[in-house]
Amino acid sequence: MSELQAILFPEFSSYLNGPALWASLAGLGLVVGVLTGLFGVGGGFLVVPLLYVLLGIPYPIAIGSSLSFIVGTSAAGLPKHIRAGNVDRKTALILAGGSMIGAVAGDYIQEVLIVCVAGGDEAYFSSIMSVLFIVLLLTTAWLVFRGRREHHSGKTPVQRLPLGPYVNLTGAGLDHVSLPGLLVVGLDVGVVTGLFGVGGGVLFVPILLLLVGLDAHKAVGTSLAVVMLAAVAGTLKKGFGYDVSLLISLCLLLGSSIGAQAGAWLCMKLHAQKLRRAFAAVVLAAAVLLAGKLFHQWLGS
Repeated sequence: MSELQAILFPEFSSYLNGPALWASLAGLGLVVGVLTGLFGVGGGFLVVPLLYVLLGIPYPIAIGSSLSFIVGTSAAGLPKHIRAGNVDRKTALILAGGSMIGAVAGDYIQEVLIVCVAGGDEAYFSSIMSVLFIVLLLTTAWLVFRGRREHHSGKTPVQRLPLGPYVNLTGAGLDHVSLPGLLVVGLDVGVVTGLFGVGGGVLFVPILLLLVGLDAHKAVGTSLAVVMLAAVAGTLKKGFGYDVSLLISLCLLLGSSIGAQAGAWLCMKLHAQKLRRAFAAVVLAAAVLLAGKLFHQWLGS
C-alpha cells in the first residue's frame, strides 16, 4: 500500500484476514457471475460499489482489484469472440490506444479527487465516489431497460466528424472514419474504466453501436477487447501504488467462473424482455443500497 493510502486507509489490512472474508469475496463473485451469465451483460460495474458497501473495502483498493478482476474475466471471454469473428482488430487497436491512456488518466483523476478535492479526507472522498457511482448505476439501469439501438443508415458521428486524418475500417464495413474521433472515444472509455474500475460493456456497447457504427456482435466483442487492454493499463498503474489486491481478484474470479455457468443455465428459462427489466431492477437496487450508505454517512458526520 502506498504511503498516501496507508495514511488514508489504515484499517484496510484488517479486511484481509480469515476464510470468512475469502468466502464473502467468492460469494460476491458468484453473484456477479450469475448476473453475467443470466443477463448476458457483465456485472463488473457492481463489483466496486458492493465491495465498498458490503465489505467496507476502500474505493482505491476496490477499484484496483476490480480492474485486475476485469482482466481475468475479459481474457477468458475474448477468445470465443475472436473465433466467432466478433472482434474488429483494427477498430480495437485504435480504440485501445486511447483507452489505455484514458485508464491511466482515470487513475490520476482519482488521485486528484483524493488529494486536491477531498483534501485527504477519506469520508469526503468516499462520498464523492459514491455519488459518481450512483449516477453510473442509474445510467446503466436506463441503458439496459432501453435496450440496444443499432445504427441502421447514414453516416455515424465519427464518420461525419470533420477532423482528419481518416481511416477505413474494412472489417467493420466503415470508411472515412475520423482517427482522432476514434481515439477520443477510446480515451473516454479508458477514463471511465480507470476511474471507476468497471468493465462497462453495457455502457460501451451502445457507444460502439451509435458513435462508431459497429454492428451488435462486433460491438460486443470489440468492446471486450478494448476494455481488457484498458484494464491492463489501469491495473499496472494501480499496482505501482499497491492498490491492487490479488486475493480479492482471485476470490472474485473463482466465484464468478461458477456463477456464470449457473446464470447461463437460468437464462435459457427466461424471456429476454423480462431479463432486461430484472437486470435494471438489480442495478437500481445497488444504487439504492449505495445511496443508503451515503445517507447514513452524512447523518453520522
